[in-house]
Amino acid sequence: MSERVAVVSGTAGGLGAAIAERLAREGYAVASCDLAPAASALHVELDVADAAAVRAFMSRAEELGRVDVVVTAAGIQRTGASETLPTDDFRRVLDVNLTGTWNIIQAALPGMLERGGGRIVTISSEIGLAGAAGYAAYAASKGGVIALTKALARELAPRGICVNSVAPGPIEAGMLLTEAAYSDAWLAANVPIGRWGRPSDVAATVAFLVGEEGGYFVGQIVSPNGGTVI
Repeated sequence: MSERVAVVSGTAGGLGAAIAERLAREGYAVASCDLAPAASALHVELDVADAAAVRAFMSRAEELGRVDVVVTAAGIQRTGASETLPTDDFRRVLDVNLTGTWNIIQAALPGMLERGGGRIVTISSEIGLAGAAGYAAYAASKGGVIALTKALARELAPRGICVNSVAPGPIEAGMLLTEAAYSDAWLAANVPIGRWGRPSDVAATVAFLVGEEGGYFVGQIVSPNGGTVI
């Protein structure tokens, strides 16, 4: 039985894995979930859009100890011109990225509220802040995550739970690596700092927000992005 537990969704991808590893180094027992295998104190393969499966996973996570931290990093994307993007693809992105975020948080809230405290960090995206051509579904889902974060922050801060979001820019991991549009030429033209972000940059931001020094952050959208959105 661990004293502190961090629940992290989406740990099969580069960002989620880096976050889980960083929180483990910070002393948390990490309970993770994803559609694919990953390494942590507890890992369950599930679809975060399945609310019943998420609730069952959270019950198992709470057997490890007190769930103090929740990080929602599970996400997918479907890209393409808006006039041809299938509605089923649009709906699936929202189901995973937005409803999945809600499912994880809602399942964790009863325990956090009973204990009177906790930290929740959603992983959104700078695309949810600024948009991007060909990313209508992804932008809508991540914009929704940002709005959800702000609403939950206002609701839950008086009850001891701090909710914030990390909105990464171009990170050299996961889905971005499959996108031909994000070339070195794009990097040179669009990222003032002149390099790709690293998963560790995102993980460090999460670690700060859930740590002792992040306790006065409420409803903030923290964007490690190299200057792409200022």
